[in-house]
Amino acid sequence: MENKNPSRKRARSYEPEQQSTRVPESKSDLTPRFKLIFSTVAVLTVLALILNVLLAAFGGDSEQVKAAAEACSTTYMMGFGAIVGLISGKVA
Repeated sequence: MENKNPSRKRARSYEPEQQSTRVPESKSDLTPRFKLIFSTVAVLTVLALILNVLLAAFGGDSEQVKAAAEACSTTYMMGFGAIVGLISGKVA
């Protein structure tokens, strides 16, 4: 509804507007399911990285070793991507 009397203006409060911010309910906002998934991905990533290094150092030059090293390389790269995705999904 339009105000017909221009001399009457709405009273403004001088309190600062509250911005909606997400306040965590407790110190740890992480659920047990998230902790389990994150720790599983982290352990598998580290194991794949270690196995890849060991295969590169002591594996030899056979085609099977090269294929296993490539699989480990792909696994740890995907694991790092999953870790970044899990962390960024929790922050957002």
